[in-house]
Amino acid sequence: MGEEPVDVEPMRAEPTDGALLAVGGAAAQASFAHVMRRHSGVLYAIAYRQLGNVADAEETVQDAFLLLWRKRGGLHLVGDSALPWLVVTVKNVAANRRRSTLRRSRHEAPDAVLPPAAATTGSSEVEDLIRRAFGHLPPLDAEIARLCLIEDLSYTDAAARLGLTEGAVRNRLSRARGRLRRDLGEERDR
Repeated sequence: MGEEPVDVEPMRAEPTDGALLAVGGAAAQASFAHVMRRHSGVLYAIAYRQLGNVADAEETVQDAFLLLWRKRGGLHLVGDSALPWLVVTVKNVAANRRRSTLRRSRHEAPDAVLPPAAATTGSSEVEDLIRRAFGHLPPLDAEIARLCLIEDLSYTDAAARLGLTEGAVRNRLSRARGRLRRDLGEERDR
């Protein structure tokens, strides 16, 4: 008995990371997004294992992809995969974040959210309201908000002072502003 011919579509190979990162022009962002989708789960797991915090892990992965985007033209990938480079980058960014957090915790008093001048001017209702709103923020977000909103530092200067990337400062400040708006709005409505 003869076998019936089977109509099989030829299998299409997925493009390599190297090929996706080499795409230029209007298709570059879509190709890069493909690389991000391919590796983000693994990278998040590594970052979370290193940091133990969802927000820090997400920012670490974002920072690694941002570095990949910036350096994509000059990278020499191992086996045409960006994963080894990304894993090392995530581990390094996570280690830097841990060191920075440890360094800040050694040098900052828990009540050092507001500048000393504001903390010593008395207990006016507005200052108490602001102090409570800042107190609801995670310590790093409160420090970023203090530097950028109260001391009027640029993202770049705040990032340098805290040992973070400018992108991490922007992301955290955006979340902190939203939380402050919500908390201050709720206080005002009481």
